[in-house]
Amino acid sequence: MAGITNRGTVNNISSGQKPSDYSDPSVTTFTDETCKYSDLELSVLKATVDESDPATTMAAIIANGTIGITKQALDLVTADFDLVARTVLMYTDWKQLRTNMSPVGAEDDLLTDAATSYVCTVDIYVQTSGA
Repeated sequence: MAGITNRGTVNNISSGQKPSDYSDPSVTTFTDETCKYSDLELSVLKATVDESDPATTMAAIIANGTIGITKQALDLVTADFDLVARTVLMYTDWKQLRTNMSPVGAEDDLLTDAATSYVCTVDIYVQTSGA
């Protein structure tokens, strides 16, 4: 049966960036990937995922169904593979978190009307089978 299974997003950002009450998602990984997307930068609009609780915000950065890391990764892989002929298994490894507002210089985004986004550096691992 062809199609795609997204196992989710592993959160490997610095422990110093994770809220103390945040729990990492449980994701089953693999090491025999067919394809790897390395060091992709995905932008997650801050206003879309921000909550008053930092742990909830971090979970939303990963899981928001419109703009979260897992959704963006799934969209990229879906666009690149023929899901009629292939079975695809994937997961995402979130490695780094920053915002688009640094550095703070006279001509940088912080002093303009640019929307603030979380910039998430990820690797996407893919296994394929079929034609």
